[in-house]
Amino acid sequence: MNDHTDDLSDRLRRSAGSDAPALSPELVAAAPGRRAPRLINHGRTARVASASLAAVAAVAVGSLVVANPFAPRAPLFVAAAGAPGGAESAALSEDARIGMWIDYDYVAGPGLSTDTGRGSVYQLQRVGSAESVLADLADRFGVDGEAGETSYFDPAWPSYVVGPEDGSAPSIQVTWSGTGNWWYNNPAAYPEPVCELVAYETENGVEEFEECTQPEIPAAESLAPSESEAADLAAELFTSLGLAVDADDVRVMADPWLTMATVNLEVDGIATAIDYSVAWTPLGEIAWAYGHSIEVVERGTFDTVSAVDAVERLEDWRWFGAGGPDYQGGMNILAAESGVARDAAAGFGAPDSPVSSPDATATDEPGGTDGGSTDGGSTEPNPGEPTEPVEPGEPGTEPVEPTDPVEPVEPTEPIVEPTIEPAPLPEPETVTVTVDDAEATLLLMWDADGNAWLVPGYAMQHPDGFWNTIVSLIEGVIELPAPIEGEVVPFLED
Repeated sequence: MNDHTDDLSDRLRRSAGSDAPALSPELVAAAPGRRAPRLINHGRTARVASASLAAVAAVAVGSLVVANPFAPRAPLFVAAAGAPGGAESAALSEDARIGMWIDYDYVAGPGLSTDTGRGSVYQLQRVGSAESVLADLADRFGVDGEAGETSYFDPAWPSYVVGPEDGSAPSIQVTWSGTGNWWYNNPAAYPEPVCELVAYETENGVEEFEECTQPEIPAAESLAPSESEAADLAAELFTSLGLAVDADDVRVMADPWLTMATVNLEVDGIATAIDYSVAWTPLGEIAWAYGHSIEVVERGTFDTVSAVDAVERLEDWRWFGAGGPDYQGGMNILAAESGVARDAAAGFGAPDSPVSSPDATATDEPGGTDGGSTDGGSTEPNPGEPTEPVEPGEPGTEPVEPTDPVEPVEPTEPIVEPTIEPAPLPEPETVTVTVDDAEATLLLMWDADGNAWLVPGYAMQHPDGFWNTIVSLIEGVIELPAPIEGEVVPFLED
């Protein structure tokens, strides 16, 4: 710890409870599972609460009683089904996915071990209740109000809130399913925005919209904690919530608009995909924090396959799990999808996206009265000088007598509409990848009921830079979802 840690408790309480200029609801996003509240995107996106997990540190060890060691065991859980066909495409980096679909053929290299092993499986169980968690957090962060259901409450994923949902004041939300994730949001933590009217060309002409940005406060004037102070404050905050963490394990990212501290839960000395975070603005206030309400319960130790045998599982997306911070990316995206989806209903529109005028209407319907053509296309009205009206009786204005209608001529052969054959999908390029290194780790998996588990696995780095993280449990310990039937259509970039 540094010499300045004596006043960290006071600074933490002060940052969570002091007043700051209020922002309008339109400028702040307040939902869990979305980007952290920002007034302008400066090229960095804060990590979202739904794809980022946090946990209580205590590990409760459960005993596994087996009456007959030779009797078959029921699976510990049924793994959640991932996105069909999404595993391979999710693994590829953006650069690797451009232009074509690649079919990877993985083979075990001579550097991989053929030794089997054993590893522990942990279940992440919720602790307490939604009401007790919200009451505790509201007290810690100084949020007033009673707990109630959110506007997007769903019995399958029940969510509750203390404080307003519109971002007009501090609030805390919790989703009482899965790992009981919670999210604290303080819109008053941000500096007063700088707003100006900007003119845009629209279908209705030139219209003005108010654009607001968060001002950049010079470093000399910023009240945000330094990187070392942020690490100490984050360690103190989350230790008070039940996770004993050392400041040396906290990762800090800082820019002129936000200082964010993140730490991952460690189990058996392994940093897992379960993380939690807190962020400060230049006013020195906590802007947001997130975490989860769980304890880690050991469910037994089981046999694992060798690294050589695990390579075969790289062809089957059902064996993928989410790795810790050292292995982020690649198949971890797929493994986290179940957690992301459950909070999708909590989302609001991005605050920095352009907003169309509420008076704008579609005017390009074929045959409409907007000046467009009536032959199925549409054209813009000609804004040139208007044509002078023609007075009755002037030359060229006499009415024309209608002629006899022309009888339609029956076609001698039916008219065949031209057909356009769809372009064939390109043949996937087959690339053989030799896997020469596998690191043992713990992977996050979701079961079919939305519960989270940590299971033993391997992390194997692909030559393109991403990581494949493969469950190493022998077959039968967990029940995999049914395989995808039929042909999988590859993901193609436009």
